[in-house]
Amino acid sequence: MSHGTAEMQRFRRFLLSLVCGASALVATVPVGGASEQPPAASVPAPPTPDFIRFFDTLALTEDYGPFNNRPPWVRKWSGPVNVILDERAETLRGEIDALLARLTGWTDIPFTLLPPGTIAVPDSWNVLTIKLLPRVTFQRLYRTHEVVCQTETQGVGGMLQTGYMVLSEGYTDCLKHEFMHALGFDSHWTAADGSEIRSVLAYRDSPARADDYTAWDIMAIRLLYDWRIRAGMSRQKSLTIAHEVIRERPQQAARPVTADGGAAFR
Repeated sequence: MSHGTAEMQRFRRFLLSLVCGASALVATVPVGGASEQPPAASVPAPPTPDFIRFFDTLALTEDYGPFNNRPPWVRKWSGPVNVILDERAETLRGEIDALLARLTGWTDIPFTLLPPGTIAVPDSWNVLTIKLLPRVTFQRLYRTHEVVCQTETQGVGGMLQTGYMVLSEGYTDCLKHEFMHALGFDSHWTAADGSEIRSVLAYRDSPARADDYTAWDIMAIRLLYDWRIRAGMSRQKSLTIAHEVIRERPQQAARPVTADGGAAFR
């Protein structure tokens, strides 16, 4: 067996174990949370170069132009994140709580939904606020008829400190899409013609848009939150480490661990 074939087989086994881990995590969502979703493994196991391009596009290459003018570096949360809902968004509490449990498992960072009525303290760190607005109010506020949801994050040196997510009523299916933006994925996925790669970060009118996180999305989240990839790290360095993480992680890879754990995944 050639070196390239062996590497492909290792990557395929890794993807299978990752999807199995994701399926087990979804199965633990309490009753009343997110509805049952189809398995994440709806696409063929990605060759390493294709996945690296996918990760690079979503996490390290901006596509907003002046609308979101940030340098191509790693942006991520580094500590526990508190999530606050406004009064209207409380109608989504069950769905958001289940979603946060999944993100916590994939990032190894606690995302905690605070009690109803919690008010965001000015200048507080590690807080993500979610608002739900009537569609007309959203259009007037953002002066657009095309955009239906919006997420903005701020931080220092690539380390995220605050986030602000605004959803339009009637378009809350964009929650998973917006949460990937909140995690530090600034860009969108635009699949090439004939590509079978699907993602929640594709535009909502794209055939590549997925209703739930795909294996590609989950892998990208876990890779971004691998302890070796640091907030503020340059695109070139983080891509070098991404190759190393994929090549070196054990076959039974299932979830990220901290630097003290010794290995990137276990």
